[in-house]
Amino acid sequence: MVGKTSLVKAANRKLEGMGIKAIYVNLWGVRGTHGLLNALAQGLNQERSILQKIRSIAERIEGVSIGAEGVSISLSRRPMTTMWDLLAAIGKQAGDCVIELDEVQELSVISWHLLKLLANIFNTYPNIVFIFTGSMFGLMKTLLEPKSTSPLYGRSPARLYLQPFTREKAAEFLRKGFQEYREPIREAEVNEAVEKLDGIPGWLTLYGNNAAVRKMPHDKALQETIMEGTKIVKDELEHFLEGRDRTLYITTLKVTAISARWKEIKNAIETRKGSSVNDATIQNIIENLKAAMLINEHEGVYTIKDPMLKTLLLTSQIT
Repeated sequence: MVGKTSLVKAANRKLEGMGIKAIYVNLWGVRGTHGLLNALAQGLNQERSILQKIRSIAERIEGVSIGAEGVSISLSRRPMTTMWDLLAAIGKQAGDCVIELDEVQELSVISWHLLKLLANIFNTYPNIVFIFTGSMFGLMKTLLEPKSTSPLYGRSPARLYLQPFTREKAAEFLRKGFQEYREPIREAEVNEAVEKLDGIPGWLTLYGNNAAVRKMPHDKALQETIMEGTKIVKDELEHFLEGRDRTLYITTLKVTAISARWKEIKNAIETRKGSSVNDATIQNIIENLKAAMLINEHEGVYTIKDPMLKTLLLTSQIT
């Protein structure tokens, strides 16, 4: 909720003014190549001008059909070939184009195939530029720090890190938002909203929508924001925990919600498990949580920044 997707979509308006088309591809929940193909098709269906340019080529690609509703993908025996052909059609016919892969870490299961595909696209169609967004773990880390064995070695992308607002910037953000809607807000209400929601742009925006757009009183707007925010965080956390040792990760998160040092995390996990856990396992859990931006580390102390995640964990809404 630090604003990655919002920034990308705001940039699209600038790109449009420069005559550059963008295809936004939402990868949340995508698994495998067919999922990527379908997500790309949905992106193309939102950018019909590009779809019209590639239509004559795309209609001849195996697994691709185009009708009144736009592009649809059927099961293909060679999905990576279908993906290449579709991207090649864009490269040949669409002119300068930006393809935005949002939450790219979701594609970790096909990372090697994707890296090879990207390398080939970079080499063949320099008019296509990719933007990747996601948390700094898994595939995202591989993209940003390609090793010598990676097909992208020597092509490390430019990096842009988004951080929560400072308290001063968060307060300014709320004031300006209310000014735009010509809605009054008392300084005490600004301070309480910043105190409860910290500097997370998504939660501040949700509160602003409740208060300035939906016209809720301050207390109710804040209550609704926290209620909805914890539901969103719970869904995202459940998604993160898929395929991981739930007990170890939840225990680590709960102890860091209060703040803890490494030894305290280890003690909490071993108490919960009722047995010893090796140091490498503890360190791996901590590194994964840091990379996913769920916990922060400062001078050896681990904490949770997001107020919604902290509320979720401290109120025992997840086990």
